[in-house]
Amino acid sequence: MSENKNKILVALDGSEKAFKTIKYLCSFKPFHKKELVLHNIITKVPECYYDLKKEPFSYKATSRVKAWELGYKAEIEKFMEKSKMMLIASGFKPEAIRITIAQRNKGIARDIMDEAQKGYDALLIRRRGGMQSLLPLAMGSVSTKLVEKTVCLPVMLAGIQKVNHSLCLAVDGSKGAKRAIEFVGKTIENSDCRIVLCSVLRDYEGYDERKKEVAVGGIGTAFEEIEAVIEETRKQFESVGIKREKIENKIIQGAKSRASAIIEAAGEENCDTIVFGRKGRSDVAHFDIGRVPWKVIHGARKMTVWIIP
Repeated sequence: MSENKNKILVALDGSEKAFKTIKYLCSFKPFHKKELVLHNIITKVPECYYDLKKEPFSYKATSRVKAWELGYKAEIEKFMEKSKMMLIASGFKPEAIRITIAQRNKGIARDIMDEAQKGYDALLIRRRGGMQSLLPLAMGSVSTKLVEKTVCLPVMLAGIQKVNHSLCLAVDGSKGAKRAIEFVGKTIENSDCRIVLCSVLRDYEGYDERKKEVAVGGIGTAFEEIEAVIEETRKQFESVGIKREKIENKIIQGAKSRASAIIEAAGEENCDTIVFGRKGRSDVAHFDIGRVPWKVIHGARKMTVWIIP
């Protein structure tokens, strides 16, 4: 496999939910030109546990634990091979898929983050693993840590909504949004993907704090600025092979919550994926977008979410 950062690290735990991640990879056609590393981390029983073998009364217990450990590893290997066959059947090249099964070292989240720093284009995970399927949570502890701490590359949270190759991209003119645009363009170039460029403006963004009044023309100026950003973004996508008729824009005014407005817009436009920059300061209004990702992740549970650093 090449070392050109044109590959995705896919974290899998061997659960039925993890198969949905594989199905997502199979369905999203632009990924078929990528290289994949299917990565699993096994938590083995501590070696000190086997020291109990020295005690006659514990021999049966340690034997059962060893048998479980070997059986678990065999199940993971079977799962990974089945996943690879599914991916190949969907159109991936066999040589573009590699399987790695590693022993837990620092902790599952930290071990995945360490692996992610070895020249990947993105990290693909699920919101929750199989062991947390009965918990009423939007995010599991491992995925939460990965979203919070993996700042070196894009993090993709695979959803369960049917893939229709329609992406809702949050556009605000910030550096973070520009990096998101570049990443999406690189990922979907020369494809039939549909892009909805979504920008959210608040009515009070024209408020002048010093004069305690609404600045005349504030919203109008902001609207013109974001239209210019959207048009430039449209040209960028056209330059990478996306047809102009596949690029739409949606400017929302008067929203109380940017995250809610983006989620609602994505639903109205039948998008299966929401994309935004991790952080940024908009040319339209100064705000920390760091809170928006969490709101979108929790509010759009069925959709796939891409977070671009």
